[in-house]
Amino acid sequence: MKILKVAVLALAAFSAVAVSANDANACGMSVRLDPTPQKPTPVQEIAKAEKSLENGNNLAAAQAVLSSFPRIRNAQAGANPLETRALRVFALAVVRSDGQVNEKKAGVFSNAEWTTNANLEWAAQAMREIDAKRPNDPTVQADLGEALSKLPANKAEAMTLLSKLAEKDLMGSPHAYAALAKMKGEKGDTAGALAAIKKCEEMSKNSTICRTPAKA
Repeated sequence: MKILKVAVLALAAFSAVAVSANDANACGMSVRLDPTPQKPTPVQEIAKAEKSLENGNNLAAAQAVLSSFPRIRNAQAGANPLETRALRVFALAVVRSDGQVNEKKAGVFSNAEWTTNANLEWAAQAMREIDAKRPNDPTVQADLGEALSKLPANKAEAMTLLSKLAEKDLMGSPHAYAALAKMKGEKGDTAGALAAIKKCEEMSKNSTICRTPAKA
């Protein structure tokens, strides 16, 4: 009898809990324990940065890089594949923002104050170091040419590098074609500029990056 009484009490308690849960659900008071959101891994952050860069959101690309590599400017190209990818993204974010993107703009504290010119020089040097570790890679060469085209002292080198890639149809980026078109336009080579713009538009989903000055 004692065993039967305990069983009856246990069943009654279970029924009460079930009824309470159903009542709570009916009243919109159900409690759901959602898992704690996990912080993206460095691999996910750099993939996000590359996507932002591709979509023209340079600041978001820089922020994603800095969230995993806050001292990316001190990275050694080639030492770590993921860090090298991050270095490339950050350097190109600087280049494509005309030197405007930096740690301060991205909301990260930095002791250094980067002028636009110093920022562009750093980006060009970063791309040189990546190119040295990955020689004869058309995509890297195109990125380097794009970076060099932003610096008056390096425009001749950029023109030579990008022109050779274009002649061999090895240009790895529409942005590099845009850079080539701009330089050709500045030299008065209208036909060359228009040809580079056409190639840029064929490669890019966003034709706005292919715009060059009216002279071109």
